[in-house]
Amino acid sequence: MQKKHAWFNNVLLFVLSLVLVLPLIATLVNSLFRDFTSIIPKGFTFSFYAELFTGENQILPVLLRTVVIAVIPTIILLILLLLAMYAIQVYFPKLDKYLDILSKIPYGIQGVILAVSILSLYSGGGGILSNRILLLTSAYCIIILPYMYQGIKNALVTIEVMPILEAAEILGANKVYAYFRIVVPSITKGLLATMLLSTGILFGDFVLVNILAGSYYKTMGIFLNEIRGSSGHAASAVSVIMFVVMLILSFGVNKLNKDTKSKRKSAKAIKTSHSKVKEHTNHELYRV
Repeated sequence: MQKKHAWFNNVLLFVLSLVLVLPLIATLVNSLFRDFTSIIPKGFTFSFYAELFTGENQILPVLLRTVVIAVIPTIILLILLLLAMYAIQVYFPKLDKYLDILSKIPYGIQGVILAVSILSLYSGGGGILSNRILLLTSAYCIIILPYMYQGIKNALVTIEVMPILEAAEILGANKVYAYFRIVVPSITKGLLATMLLSTGILFGDFVLVNILAGSYYKTMGIFLNEIRGSSGHAASAVSVIMFVVMLILSFGVNKLNKDTKSKRKSAKAIKTSHSKVKEHTNHELYRV
């Protein structure tokens, strides 16, 4: 029965894939041709891409600013969560469920609501807390909190944290040293995958940066919105560049996640084999 309907599933998958890919293809074609008002485009050119890299309004500084403002909150939140996870793993294991609940709260906060709330609370006070870049960085930390927390937690599951810390303490090293010199390097691939995912989420942001920073800090989202009014072809070229960057980040995340999953499976297999050997040994001792 399944074989009879296999062709229908393939056709349905092809149609859905075509519907999803068609806008991307149309955007790419619009960025490579001067006239795309008919089915057959005319005037093939790379001038729209060349203007982005050599013209007055260049994209490279904007791209660099976007990468910086996407990476810095990720690094800050990574350090804070690693410290929090250490405290929970070692001293307060019962608080893990509460931290898990708190980390999911940003899922229900819309970007506009968060940005307006932050502005109304801090913008009129003056001082360092009214700095727009600081406000944007803090808002980004809140937005990526669920993804960062879950990614770090999944990476820590792949290894036995407490036995490693206890063994290191027996050998004379303190737990903090063992955590950051043994545990954290062991989950590097999982942390990198989490960072790439969070960076990709922030890379395409427009709402938060437009409300909180605006003209103070022009990123790819604001650049795309500005250039869209002057040239639709150039806006398509910017969209293609953003898509390529996001695609590279996605490939990196998938590659690192595959390595993490294989490592998790091997760790479970080793743990299972150890438990079987232990049970067999206990059984033999009981017989004796």
